This record gives sequence, structure tokens and C-alpha cells, in this order.
Amino acid sequence: MGFPSPAQDYVEDRISLDKTFIAHPHATYFMRAGLTHYREGIIKGALLVVDSSLNACDGSLLVCCMDGEFKVKRYRSHPRPHLLNLENGMVEAIPDEESCDSSRPIFGVITYIINDARPGEFDDCPVM
Repeated sequence: MGFPSPAQDYVEDRISLDKTFIAHPHATYFMRAGLTHYREGIIKGALLVVDSSLNACDGSLLVCCMDGEFKVKRYRSHPRPHLLNLENGMVEAIPDEESCDSSRPIFGVITYIINDARPGEFDDCPVM
């Protein structure tokens, strides 16, 4: 029989990556980053967790369909809603249905960025 463990009150659930990263399973997609964007913490090949059911808020990173390709852009709402090109910082209009093959020019909001830490490429002060 014995006594119960005094640490039994402090037992935590196992960490579940599904519960942590996926809030809406039916609308969550995983994509690989094709380019590096140091300022956003994205390294080429990073795993992007994209939720297509979320609405963008100011500063959100989005996956947009532009010219038949998926591109990562930053959403800004002021002074009017627009996108920022991460490569050159230029302001861009939000794409419409005509510029994309699909009916959704904004595919989804990037909720998590998962980088491979083994190569040690990420540096918060890169030398270019």
C-alpha cells in the first residue's frame, strides 16, 4: 500500500506540440520558408505554422498569394490597411482575387516560426 507521493500535486501534463502550435486543426498548414528574413526571425527552410482561420492584426506576418506564388508579408493597418515587403520595406497594396489563382489572396496568418538551431545561423545581429 504505502503513502502517496508528496510530489503528486505538482505533476504536470506532458508537453504536446499539437496543443501548443495548432489552435484550429482544420485550418492549420505547415509551410517551409523559401527566403531568410532575419528581422522577422525567419531563416530559409524554417517551418512556418500558418492558420488560415485567423484575421490579421497590425504587425501580423501573412502568407499571401501574389503573382501565382506564396510570399510572406507584414500586415499594417495604419494609416490604411497595406502590406510591407520584407525584402525592401516598400508599401504594397493588399492583393485582390484577380492577382491570385485561388479565391483567397491572403492565405493565412503565420502563428509560429520554427527554425533549426543546429547550424547556428540565427544571429540577432547578422553581419551582411
